[in-house]
Formats: sequence, C-alpha cells, structure tokens
Amino acid sequence: MREVGVNLYYKTTVGDNEPRIRGVLEMCLARSDILLVTGGLGPTADDITRDAIANATGRKLVRDEEIVEKLRERFARWGSPMTENNLRQAFIPEGATVIPNPVGTAPGFLTPDLRHGRGARIIAMPGVPREMKRMMTESVLPYILTLTGGVGIIRRRILRTVGIGESSLDSQLGELMNAGNPTVGLAAHLGQADIRIASRAASADEAEALLDQMEAQVRERVGQYIYSSTQDESVETVLVRLLQEAEATLALLETSSAGAIAERLRAVEGGGERVADLRIVEAGNAAADEATVSKIAADLRSSAGSTYGLAIISTGLPDEDFYSQTPGQTWLALAGPNGVRTARFPFGGRDSISTAWIGNRALDLVRREITGI
Repeated sequence: MREVGVNLYYKTTVGDNEPRIRGVLEMCLARSDILLVTGGLGPTADDITRDAIANATGRKLVRDEEIVEKLRERFARWGSPMTENNLRQAFIPEGATVIPNPVGTAPGFLTPDLRHGRGARIIAMPGVPREMKRMMTESVLPYILTLTGGVGIIRRRILRTVGIGESSLDSQLGELMNAGNPTVGLAAHLGQADIRIASRAASADEAEALLDQMEAQVRERVGQYIYSSTQDESVETVLVRLLQEAEATLALLETSSAGAIAERLRAVEGGGERVADLRIVEAGNAAADEATVSKIAADLRSSAGSTYGLAIISTGLPDEDFYSQTPGQTWLALAGPNGVRTARFPFGGRDSISTAWIGNRALDLVRREITGI
C-alpha cells in the first residue's frame, strides 16, 4: 500500500463467525475509506465473508451468471465434476463489481458503501496467497491508483538499536517524535528497539531524500545505539560480519546464559569460525567485581589465543528474575588489543528475559569495541 501512497491505519484478524466479521466490517466502514478483506470466499459452509459483507453494507446476495459460466468452463477444462457447493462462489453483494481471479475459482469483488457520506469501499479477495497476490497486483492496486490520482508514495526505513530502552530513545529523540513528514515511531522488542521512519512524497526519490534527512538527525542523537538499518537483522549477525571483516576471533566465558550467547553467534553463517573458544562455569559468584571479571577476560583471551576474550559473570541464583525484588547482577568484561572494557547490569537471573538482555548487551559491547564507539 505504501507504493500507491495509501496509509495503513488498522489491521484486524477475525475468525469464521458471521456476526463477528460483520461487526468488524461495520466498525471499519465508519472510520476507513478502503477495506481490504482476504479469505472466506470459497465454496464451503465456513466461507462466510460474502454474507458478512452483504449484511454489513445492507445489500442482498445475488447470483452472478457470468461467474457461474466461468466456473462451469473451468471445471470442464479440468475434466472434473463441479459440485453444487461451488455455486456459492457466484454470489456477490448486489451492486458489487467482480474482480477476476485468473489463478483460482473464487473471484473477488468490490462493494461500495455510501452510508457514512465518504464513499467507503470493501475489496474482498481470496485468502489463498497466490490468488490474493495476483489479484492485488493486476486489479486492486491499479484501481487504488485511480483513487489517489497516481500521485504519492510512502517509504519506510527501520533503524535497529541495542543498549537503550524505548523510553530513553523517546526522550533523546525529543521533538523528532512529533514530526509530521517524515514521521518517527518506536517499536520495542525483547532487549532491543526499532526506530521507524516513514515519509510521503510525490516520487520515490523525494521520499528517500526525506528519509535521509531524518535519519541524519536521528543518528546525531542516538547514533551510537544504532547497529543496523536492515529490517529484522540481529545484533549477532552484525557482530559476525564485523568479526569477519576484522579477521578477528572471540572467546567467551558464560555463566547463567550457559552458552546461549555463543550459540547465537554460531547460528549465523560463518559465526562458528569466529568463536575461538567457549567455557561455561557455574553461576552464583555474588562477590564478582570489576577487577575480577577483567582478569578473567584477559586470562581467557590469552589462553584461547583469540583476538577478544568476553567474560559474562552473572549471579544466577534460583530466586533471581528480571522483574523480581532480587534480580541479581551481571558483570561483562571484554579484553582485546586495546585493553579491557567493562559494564555492569542489575540483573543476573537465568530467566529468558534476563538471558536475552544480557546477551544483547554482551554482543553490543564487542560491537562497540570493534567499531570504536
């Protein structure tokens, strides 16, 4: 939809229940100009989308004889008998426009609704991905372009961050979060957050130029936390690439994470070659301090013969949890050619959230060292 300059405001998933589907459609008709509906147009008893659309728009279902003829022709060409239930696919809301389905039996249809004074439109398509995509490409998007006048395109860019929370990002980005075009938004993930920038312009080049300008402003404020501009790219993927480019290796000593951090690296293509050594020791060292973990990291690097030695020393006691009253602590120490850098975090449990956070912070510490941040 971005390619035709249309903002996507809402997405809804609803089960095969006519009153529920009808209720969702009625709500959407009151607030949106275009409704794209997929699924429920087939020949079986639970294909009830056409019924819900007819009821939501106050229309009756009528049989389209052209659809009937095309169905009969298609089944005859296949050499298969057409069961009576297939005729359900020939019923569409009265006044609707048929959308051809060149790769399936269930046609789509466009139903206008003028009751809210806006001229809303429901565009129904099959749920089979191959059929829906073909219909979108050949019929639906060209139609929407006629509504927008063929002017306008929306572009989006994702900046992935690590080592900073969503609320801190919001605070540091300040007034950029209230910009009109491009817009800036945040999406929090486990131990990581994305900055989403979206621009609207008359052409793709203009939209990209707007994104470039906003990205530069964002990087001025939080650039040290941005590790990627590739959607869904993980911090371990970026780190393996950095290690490869530097022809460097990394030895790890893990406690509470029990090898999970090294496994994240090894899961990346070529990552196994970058992990020189992995040692797992029992957690519970509440007395760990900066000097202790620094020595552990330096000794690890020396004994493994690696470029870097990373020690992750967590308390990992049974009652420690990310949200508990006693979350524990974790010390990180990274020894490398330029010395040792350390970090301490006030959580050290074995739960999945603590492990993910510790892993991201540990990998980010190496990223920062290699990139000179």
